Amino acid sequence: MVTHADEPSRPERVSPDARPLESRSSDDPHREATLRAVQHVQLSPLSIQASSLVRSIDALSRIFWISLAGTFLTLFFVALAQLDTNANSEAIGLGEYQVPKSILPLGALLFALFVFWLTANRMRMLAYVLCSSRLPEDMVDEIFRLNPPVLNVFDDDNIKQWSAFNGVGVLIINWAVFFGNAIALTLYAVVQQGATTAEFDFLELGLFVLGALGILAYGYLTVFPPLREILSRLHDVQFHLGWQRKLGGLALVVATVMIQNLDQLSDPTGSDFDLIGPAIANAIDGETLFVRGVEVQLFGIDAMELDQECLTESGARYPCGREAAIALQNMVQNDDIVCLSLFAVNSSRVVGICALHEEASGLPESDQAFLERYGDFSLSRLVVERGHALSVGVGESLFREEQNQAQTLRVGIWQGSFQPPASWRSRRE
Repeated sequence: MVTHADEPSRPERVSPDARPLESRSSDDPHREATLRAVQHVQLSPLSIQASSLVRSIDALSRIFWISLAGTFLTLFFVALAQLDTNANSEAIGLGEYQVPKSILPLGALLFALFVFWLTANRMRMLAYVLCSSRLPEDMVDEIFRLNPPVLNVFDDDNIKQWSAFNGVGVLIINWAVFFGNAIALTLYAVVQQGATTAEFDFLELGLFVLGALGILAYGYLTVFPPLREILSRLHDVQFHLGWQRKLGGLALVVATVMIQNLDQLSDPTGSDFDLIGPAIANAIDGETLFVRGVEVQLFGIDAMELDQECLTESGARYPCGREAAIALQNMVQNDDIVCLSLFAVNSSRVVGICALHEEASGLPESDQAFLERYGDFSLSRLVVERGHALSVGVGESLFREEQNQAQTLRVGIWQGSFQPPASWRSRRE
């Protein structure tokens, strides 16, 4: 189109989207945010992806530190539980605070579940960032080389299943020791403090074991798949945990439990005669104690069987066998026990004389010295005196006075009627 020279030129129309970014309407918040980002930060897609990788690796390092700290914390509580001041108590003294032993196993399981969940979450995030990035291979390798996680779980030597001290191996060792300590804490809360079959409900122990196995399975199924994906992306190899690592982890769990309970499974007295203890004892039933891995049946008595029921004066049934076990547990609850083994019933059960140990007086040096010191204060005598057992065999002459007194005062089984334990057993057979 031709215009006359004297005709004023029209301004050229400019599309709103073609205008410079600075002249666009300021009422668009997204454009304003974009303007500020461009003006202040110059970011490339590659630098953003590299930063995401570094942050993901750093997050995993923090989680690994948390899991290591949790293992040391369980070691700390197990050590406190073994102290003499805490061994016979239901709680662990921590300064002016008392931590109940019963909550420690549950706390350990919840901690393990949380850390497994967090680790799996961060592993999946790292796998996603790594597999979706457009970074060159050499740049990815350089990032992992210059900024490895604490345990180096992404190094190529983690493929070696026999290497115990690579990153994955150390991770398994850490969790094996953790769960071993958690089980040891369970035993301190259950076996050492509370009768194994009297006060403690085996259903709770079964639930704890199932919970621990479930959490281990959860950790295995959620942590290792993304780890396998990351190692495959980095080194182009197929990662397998392997039976060697699994078997080694299980063996370490068992070893940790055994080491933490050596005081219950060994007898350090070194005496020349058959002395068991002094040690923490645990009532199995009304006439049997568990002391240092040995079941000691109290000499000269026959207590009500654990499942046995008796009748009160009014004819009401009550669990007299369970009450006998609880009564024996209460007797040994707060003191160490020392026993003199008389003869063995089998490889793990003996018949003996047991009594509360007097720590200040030291240990007796012979069988005769033991009988002179503890004969009149044996647990057999106390159980009969409180009406939870009958005297049998030699015990009929030794504890006749105590049994007559219990019958006169109508305590324990003498408050009503009962069936002698021997007759109750024969009818059940």
